[in-house]
Amino acid sequence: MSLLNLQFRATASRLQVLDNSHPDLAFSKVNALVQTHLSRELEKVIAHRQDPEDPHTLWELLKIDAVLRLENQMGENIRVGVYLVPNEFQAYKALQTANQAAYFQVRRQLGIQTYWVLCLDPKHFPSQNQWIDFLYGEIDRQQKGCRLIFV
Repeated sequence: MSLLNLQFRATASRLQVLDNSHPDLAFSKVNALVQTHLSRELEKVIAHRQDPEDPHTLWELLKIDAVLRLENQMGENIRVGVYLVPNEFQAYKALQTANQAAYFQVRRQLGIQTYWVLCLDPKHFPSQNQWIDFLYGEIDRQQKGCRLIFV
């Protein structure tokens, strides 16, 4: 887990928007979906000596650092999968992976309605207030699916 990921998760936790404890996101369900839809990718992870029983391994495979529950301006709760990267190359690569049908299927079955790849410089990590404005501004844009966002 990267420093960028830890900083974001800590901020999201303070903002009370993390949704990782929802039953839909339980390790057993995530594991079953990965084995069903991403078995080849899971085999590669195991070949690289990563632990398939570690939840972080599965979330990294899915390119999801955090799952957020945000309420838009119409009062709808939207579950957002977020993946943070420090540079543009990694951002486009992650987005290309996330747009594959198998990844979309897993996110859909986990109840993740929107997926964001956030590209930001760790040296210029936004403040808590900036994150509030950013997250709720983005969720109110009413765009679902996969998006690359430069923060």
